[in-house]
Amino acid sequence: MPGIHDDRHYLIRLRGMSNKMFKSGNMWDKARFITANVPLDPKAVREILPRGMRPADPATGMLFIVDYPKTSFDVAYKEAALMVDVKTPLGRGVHCCWMVVDDETALIYGRECLGYPKKMAKFEFREEDGKVFGSITRRGVTALTLEGTLGQAQSAPEPLFAKKTFNVGGIGQMMAINPIWLFKPKEVFHESYALDVSVKIEYSEFDPLAALIAGPAISGRFVVMDIPGSDYMFPVGVAGLRFYANTAALRYK
Repeated sequence: MPGIHDDRHYLIRLRGMSNKMFKSGNMWDKARFITANVPLDPKAVREILPRGMRPADPATGMLFIVDYPKTSFDVAYKEAALMVDVKTPLGRGVHCCWMVVDDETALIYGRECLGYPKKMAKFEFREEDGKVFGSITRRGVTALTLEGTLGQAQSAPEPLFAKKTFNVGGIGQMMAINPIWLFKPKEVFHESYALDVSVKIEYSEFDPLAALIAGPAISGRFVVMDIPGSDYMFPVGVAGLRFYANTAALRYK
């Protein structure tokens, strides 16, 4: 009888993993996003960006809290992040400088495969009577709260995630010396609404968002969408010791 390490067993396991991952056609189905576009402190942002990236002008970013009810890897989880608008030699895009989740499998996949700097957190996420609420708590501090009231439906919504994304780490990461990856997620909208959103940031040495956010929300959205995957992914640079030192609190604490 073939042993457990027989090549045929290995190929069967790989095929099973692949079929499970792509069985729905989407990596994430009907994800529910609360978002807030916010002004950022350009000086503070420059300090946390890898060489070759600059903050947009004016410096802006998107905060979001999302509920993923169904994924291709059979894990429902919640997530929050700050996506910084950046300029690079390869064009404009976004860079994720901070992200938290409430599931270990989602954390591992995001950090190891896509370079999202995920940490664990506790979440609240509510929808009721045209109002939405989301918050994250880490190490005893409610570091981020997004709360808003749905407005007008958007028939032709602007892209939310389908942008050039420049992340550090992921495939090939080497601790203090990390590759910079460029990819562009796909998205399929089901619903999109303007959102009268308020943002509350509580200072935390472990999640220093307060040092980056420079004022109240510029605008907000509530979005329900699928994320089928990515159009492409390839390395475009290397982030070194300066980046590692300047982002340790955001990425690792």
